[in-house]
Amino acid sequence: MLDNLYIQKFHEDKIEKYGSGNAQSMAWFSEEDQLKRFDILAQIADLSNSSVLDIGCGNGDLCHYLSNRFYNVSYYGIDIMPAFLDNAIEKNKDFLNASFYLGDFMQNNLPTTDYVVASGSLNYKNSNPDFIFNAIYHLFAHCHKALGFNLLSKTVNPDGILRTYSPETIITYCKTLSKTVLLKESYVENDFTIMMYK
Repeated sequence: MLDNLYIQKFHEDKIEKYGSGNAQSMAWFSEEDQLKRFDILAQIADLSNSSVLDIGCGNGDLCHYLSNRFYNVSYYGIDIMPAFLDNAIEKNKDFLNASFYLGDFMQNNLPTTDYVVASGSLNYKNSNPDFIFNAIYHLFAHCHKALGFNLLSKTVNPDGILRTYSPETIITYCKTLSKTVLLKESYVENDFTIMMYK
């Protein structure tokens, strides 16, 4: 629980500095970088007529992105930041197939969906050294078809709340759960995306 308090404080400071409802409040450098990550995650499959669970949904930007790119997506977003969820609900009020939940994705009962995605939400330091592996295992169990997530590969944040991972270490673990694991790199500096399929 203490880890979540640090994350909330981190984003409250970002909101105070940059305002609410933008990519910077979620610690992205820009909306352009955020969209590049979405473009990669959207390559997981044709998400039309599918259900998607967005872990750490923030301001609901991925919901808006998916609803414009695919047909008939049932979207579920979860986040620990009430301010982000308020923005997400407002931004996506015309999207009837969207549901948003306040809570910790590791503690809450999550819906099982066709796809689970996590853009940026697994990048925080955690007091549990096995957090990333536990999170991948937990999220993969909640998808019918595939899990996609991105992680940082180099330190880019001087305040130290974000952490980095070796793509090789993450792939090695993911291959213990899935026979089909894809790595995507070179779309944004210091970032990589993993897609793992059932």
